[in-house]
Amino acid sequence: MTMGHGRVWQHFTAGEYNSELKSDHAVPDNRILSVTKNIEGDRWIVRTNYLNRSSSFLIMFAVVGAQMAVRGYGVLAWCLVALLFLVYPHLAFLRARRSATPHAAELNNLLVDSFLFGICAAGLDFPLWICFTLFIGTAITRVLYLGITGIFRSLAAIALGVALTVGFRGVRPLADTEMSAVVLCIIGLSLYLLSLANIAYFGTRKLLDSRAKLHVSEKVLHEANAALQSQLDQIQTLQSQLSEQAHRDPLTGLYNRRYLDTAMARELARCQREGQPLSVLMLDLDFFKRVNDQFGHAAGDEVLKGLATLLTQHTRSSDVACRFGGEEFLVLLPNMSLAAALDKAEQWRQAFAAQTVLWDGSPIRTTLSIGVATFPEHGQTQDALVRSADQALYQAKSAGRNRTVLYQPD
Repeated sequence: MTMGHGRVWQHFTAGEYNSELKSDHAVPDNRILSVTKNIEGDRWIVRTNYLNRSSSFLIMFAVVGAQMAVRGYGVLAWCLVALLFLVYPHLAFLRARRSATPHAAELNNLLVDSFLFGICAAGLDFPLWICFTLFIGTAITRVLYLGITGIFRSLAAIALGVALTVGFRGVRPLADTEMSAVVLCIIGLSLYLLSLANIAYFGTRKLLDSRAKLHVSEKVLHEANAALQSQLDQIQTLQSQLSEQAHRDPLTGLYNRRYLDTAMARELARCQREGQPLSVLMLDLDFFKRVNDQFGHAAGDEVLKGLATLLTQHTRSSDVACRFGGEEFLVLLPNMSLAAALDKAEQWRQAFAAQTVLWDGSPIRTTLSIGVATFPEHGQTQDALVRSADQALYQAKSAGRNRTVLYQPD
């Protein structure tokens, strides 16, 4: 009767043993660590089963001895029984301990146990209680290791042991079991079942503790993930803000020339692909130097911001308003025809002319000159369109300022 702990102990205590390995040995390769854990866990099972086998075999030695003492067996029989129940457990342990695959070696030991129990049962002429005790102990141990199917291989090993013994000495069935042996069988089985119950109890405790720790770990991990996600969101927000700032003019809040190059290339390619117009407006404040000279650069900045506000409030989401440089502004109007672009430019010019900026109680009023060019009539490339709009702006300045001029080739 090998009262091994089997998979119950393997599940509940190998993890505890392995956790000690993890803290003591830092192995960089996860596969090596996993293999090491499995081997050490199996060896721990072997050591545990050694203690269990030794104690249970000692009880069975007492049981069989009680039966043999009354039946008058000879010295040779006593020597064989002593070898089986007192020496064999230590040999089985040494074999499994030195094996490269301790778990497989321990399974083989269980088959040897069953085989030897078959020999013992037949050698004692099949006393009922002793046979029952040997069988039930072996069966429970096999079930612990391999499930209910493990019983069949155990039965086969017992049958082989019985067959060899019967073939050697014949069949002399004796169902009676001595009362002392019966009592010892009952005590042994009771202790075995109680030990299994104790193992199950502590195993359940360990499992519940592990689940509780796992729950706490999952909660901590969830909180850490949430914090990490929050940090990532903040980083993405900051990156977006930095990207936006890199593309914006700090004074007016409009896009800068860096962004204009990207946006204009994108819109021009799309309009070429879809056969849509792209209008470009170049705006310049008239006599802006006078504003700076008379009222100061701070006042001039307010005038620039006033124009930026006007453009922002009266552009579509698809339009792109940029500060081109100094007091010059450029507006892209995708999918807007030449006539509509001229009308939009004139609306802005008139609205800005009516706009007043108060500075230290003094009103500041100025005007706009606007040059208009449209793809594809006035240019097929980005540089050509900007050059055409700039030329139209120059023509507006030359004609007296405060006006909108459509590009006219020379």
